[in-house]
Amino acid sequence: MDKLYHWAWIVGAGLVSVVVVVLAVLAWLWRDRADIADLPWSVEMAAGDNVEAVTATWFGITTILFDDGETQILIDGTFTRVGLADLLLFRQLASDVATINYALAEYRINRLAAIVPVHSHFDHAMDVGHVANRTTAVILGSESTANIAAGAAVPVDQYQILADGESRHFGDFTITLIESKHAPIGPGREAWFPGTIVEPLPQPARVPDWKEGVVYSIFIEHPRGTTLVQGSGGFIAGNLRGRSADVVMLGIAGLTGLGPDYVGEYWRETVGATGASTVYAVHIDDYTRPFGEILLFPDIADDVLTTSGWIQELVSGAEPPIAMRRLPFGRPVALY
Repeated sequence: MDKLYHWAWIVGAGLVSVVVVVLAVLAWLWRDRADIADLPWSVEMAAGDNVEAVTATWFGITTILFDDGETQILIDGTFTRVGLADLLLFRQLASDVATINYALAEYRINRLAAIVPVHSHFDHAMDVGHVANRTTAVILGSESTANIAAGAAVPVDQYQILADGESRHFGDFTITLIESKHAPIGPGREAWFPGTIVEPLPQPARVPDWKEGVVYSIFIEHPRGTTLVQGSGGFIAGNLRGRSADVVMLGIAGLTGLGPDYVGEYWRETVGATGASTVYAVHIDDYTRPFGEILLFPDIADDVLTTSGWIQELVSGAEPPIAMRRLPFGRPVALY
């Protein structure tokens, strides 16, 4: 028996050593990334004092605040950042309440009417309940998103499950959710962590607990213009035909591994289908970095520079011309 314990200890120690070495190598490789300044798109200028404009303020990933001076709409609302080791080891995660409080105060998110996650993964929806509890905003989304809200004890009249194609009105904004797909970047060319969150999800929770739920194309209409937020990198062929947008917020995370043909089809089914004249690249930043620090994904995870080259070829060949830009962090830009 002593020999058995001895060998078990040796095997266990060996496995732990292998895990430590693998994590150390990944941490080292995680530092290798292109400079965001090398992307072929310029940063949009801030809106300044243009009080007549509908503005968008980007806070990393696909957290975007729309504001017409009276009403604010927040896409995703994820201000928490999660460490690399927490992701790799599937540790229990909880929202960073201090950062949420800071962001709401610092960026004057004080007229918030609605919070709309593009889907229910942690990097898009983990903070929705905490933001809702600090405002009077209504959360719109799927059953999965509703159960994230319920897990944060959001009052039941403050979150709504919308059917495909259903709309809600807030001030001069109209929000319409169209069912879409996530980019197939998980095992077997499926999305990571598919499925539905079927009961209230309290925090802390592990990364796989934030299941995808329904993925949405989000149309944000206003008398001055319309924006499509396509934050998940996927599409349903033909689903957006007949719908128009002036601006597309295009999520491009994870697309390198899918190749240029996929990126071209994705572009045609979103930007091409809606006839948008302006496109902003979002979901380009490494969400393991602190809030406010905008770095590209490491090359080992996603070579964003390569993806940007494929997209730039599409931009260069577009007729009529399309303006492709980046958004500055935390500064409102005028959409229309």
